Amino acid sequence: MSADTDGDRHHDHDHDHDIVPGLPLSSDDVDDTVRLELEFLTSLIWAPDAMTTAAVHAVVGTANDRSDASDRHLPLGTLLFLRPAHGALFATIVARVDAELPVTPTLVIEGLGDPQARAALREVMLDVAAPGSRGPGPLPGGADVPHLATALLDRWYRRGYLGLIARMSLHGEDAATDALAGHWAALTEHQQRAERRWSSVRTLLARL
Repeated sequence: MSADTDGDRHHDHDHDHDIVPGLPLSSDDVDDTVRLELEFLTSLIWAPDAMTTAAVHAVVGTANDRSDASDRHLPLGTLLFLRPAHGALFATIVARVDAELPVTPTLVIEGLGDPQARAALREVMLDVAAPGSRGPGPLPGGADVPHLATALLDRWYRRGYLGLIARMSLHGEDAATDALAGHWAALTEHQQRAERRWSSVRTLLARL
């Protein structure tokens, strides 16, 4: 993912809270990822509230145990989605789960008081509200939610490695020679934190 596709934020490596984002390898990868994002969000919204809540808690934690310093879940600011509208919809779902409110296509839209926010999600919600129009649709009981979430998590994690390689390549070209080891150590620490989060969330999703 990049600044053009996902509102990427550029920080010094000491201030990064997420694995460094990287672009998918090809336009086909982008298309496949965007379709996966939509399928996951559709299944998440149409799943029973218990499954929706459990999946959200597995990925980003509960409102009470959520922290950017935690390695158990992904921070809320993680750039998990390539398409900004998908990220905004997921944030809206998380907010409803935090408030213990039901999640349905109609209630998600009606719960957006800001007309601009509602307009921004309208196209996505049209696809979500008619899940059978572009495929078989969600499985009963939200049985596919953990699997789709895991696939989405894996794609985020793989993009991160591409980003780390690109970031170190830039350091290799531009950084002072005596600074290279420090950059390598910082990026290694970054990767290890992302790996801990990826592994933890995967384990939690497998239990659903």
